[in-house]
Amino acid sequence: MKVMFGVQTEGQGHTIQAISVKQFLTDKGYEIGKIFAAKKHKGFSDFFKSEFDIHEYTGFDFFFDDKGKLIVLKTFVQNILKFPALIKAFVNICKTIKSEKPDIICNFYDPLVGLTAFFFPKIKYISFGHQYAMTTKHYPETKGFFIQKIFLRLINYITSIKAQKVALSYYFFENKDVIVCPPILREETYVKSEKEDDFILAYIMNEDLLPNLFFYAPHYANEIHVYTKLTKKHERVPKNIRLYNLDGKVFQEKMKTCLAVICSGGFETSSEAIYHKKPLLMVPIENHYEQHANCKDAAIHGFANWNTNFDLKNIPPTQIGNEKWFDESKNILTKIFSQVA
Repeated sequence: MKVMFGVQTEGQGHTIQAISVKQFLTDKGYEIGKIFAAKKHKGFSDFFKSEFDIHEYTGFDFFFDDKGKLIVLKTFVQNILKFPALIKAFVNICKTIKSEKPDIICNFYDPLVGLTAFFFPKIKYISFGHQYAMTTKHYPETKGFFIQKIFLRLINYITSIKAQKVALSYYFFENKDVIVCPPILREETYVKSEKEDDFILAYIMNEDLLPNLFFYAPHYANEIHVYTKLTKKHERVPKNIRLYNLDGKVFQEKMKTCLAVICSGGFETSSEAIYHKKPLLMVPIENHYEQHANCKDAAIHGFANWNTNFDLKNIPPTQIGNEKWFDESKNILTKIFSQVA
């Protein structure tokens, strides 16, 4: 059977999930087709480009200020202005699907790919995302963010039209509307290391957040290895900071041996830290509902501390982990794809 993919490329979480499912399907003998991915002004990471034949298109985008805060109004307006380009991109996506003739499309929260389900009723769609867990009654409530919550429900619908929804979660819960699945991690992540080095590992989604980390870092003795998408030179980097351009494979290996992890409020990096039982500090992007909700969810269930600043004194002393649940991902993926075969 042939499988195509769609992926929302803001941050690295959805792309890592797509890579992980691709690895799983390749091992099962599935034919892997193209992946649809919206162009980003910072470009795609090298490890993502090495995994897929990418069909790039002009898609939705998010906009942040120079302090890393999400600008909701600008994000909305700029995407409305791109509407003619989005229509053209959608038509080209449909043409490619018609040409490729996939049996299954796996969608990792891409709106345009979700909408194609209206035009291809014979193709099976499977939509993956932790966002589908966020609208269930089992997910902790986060106050405020009224507009973003409405937008989340809208995108949840658009990305999963006529699809089997797979809700990724740090923990199991029962729900009749979705298949609950552990975080989907890359094959190499499940190989653990007994080695422990004396450094803190950090993933910063937006490099404009680095000054906040630079402010707190000198007060901490350990080295901090920081990974982000670097697009400019940064001045006055503290002596204990090692600044690297994002490299998924190197970051993954360092995750196994670090003392602790600092990350934004994204789902995937926090999941890897939980799996490897690394003490975890999460710092959500300001005015970003999903990230604040992820942080609260992880904290309530004992997997992380969270704060609005990169104050390293808030790193918890231990990590309880949830290995038994996380190790169920392959079994659940097997059931999902056997149902649509």
